[in-house]
Amino acid sequence: MKNQDSEVSLINADFSKRITCLRFILAVLVVFIHSKFDQSTIDFADGSMQISFPLYVNVIQMIFTEVLGGVSVPLFFVISAYLFFAKPKSTKENVKSKFKSIVVPYIFWTVLTIFLYFAAQSFSFSRNYFSKPENIIRSWHFSDFVEAFFARKTSYLDYYHPLVYQFWYLRNLLIFMIFSPLIKFLARRFPLFYFCTILTATLLRIAEVFPDPLWIFPALFYFSLGFYAVKHIQKILDFLDSVRWKDFAFAYIVFVALSIFFTFTENPASAVVGFLRTNFTILLFVKLAGNFSKNENVFKKLSELSAYSFWIYAAHTPFVITSIKKLI
Repeated sequence: MKNQDSEVSLINADFSKRITCLRFILAVLVVFIHSKFDQSTIDFADGSMQISFPLYVNVIQMIFTEVLGGVSVPLFFVISAYLFFAKPKSTKENVKSKFKSIVVPYIFWTVLTIFLYFAAQSFSFSRNYFSKPENIIRSWHFSDFVEAFFARKTSYLDYYHPLVYQFWYLRNLLIFMIFSPLIKFLARRFPLFYFCTILTATLLRIAEVFPDPLWIFPALFYFSLGFYAVKHIQKILDFLDSVRWKDFAFAYIVFVALSIFFTFTENPASAVVGFLRTNFTILLFVKLAGNFSKNENVFKKLSELSAYSFWIYAAHTPFVITSIKKLI
């Protein structure tokens, strides 16, 4: 006899259409994140170059790369968890599905990146663009190859990530799916306690009270929101649709302006305010997707473009973004 849970789909039709509208948009927003140029140094094998921008350029850049771009991965976690919990499958079906949709692309793109790095480092005209020791494939040991697939510490980021560093999302997603029975049990048995615990841990992590090099707690918070959304999503959608766009936009612009001010004045609360801004932006995109889903032509076009979302996500860096930065 089959497990009843594996036969019951709880996917909300309205939210499903909004998810379709968001797939391509969120993939493009991931590109925004990794297009950021800081006031920093660009390193080359034979020297370095200092770059800096005026304040207004940095503000515009922050709006695209952090305010808008920063919502993509959190919302991907929410959507992935929602679809995972709303349409339960048997263990066999889950393993087969996740191996095909996550593990195989994960391995393929990582191997491809290693090969292209090695190839680029084999020619005199391109090897000078690789200055960081951890990226020199010829000097790698076995442990470096293992870390490339799971987690490695680099000289330019303060957390551990795979070689294809946007794949930290897929890595963490696999971890959460493995522990999903425990997450489901705790969130269902102790809903308020579990939510408050994960939220508190996330805020403490964002405030850098304790180390979390795999960025587990913020990701787990959004993954857990996906579980809660299975039960409460219709209430959230009804509330968002009931708020006038004029009121929503005004509140959002004021809050974003406040968060930008906190960031550039180096206010200690800027990290937590940024976290709240991300959640506000999630609501913005879910509300916006509701308008898109009601327009037949827009929905059709976004539905067609959604087929390219993973390719954009997987290929945009290091291939496209890194190449553009090096050329600049």
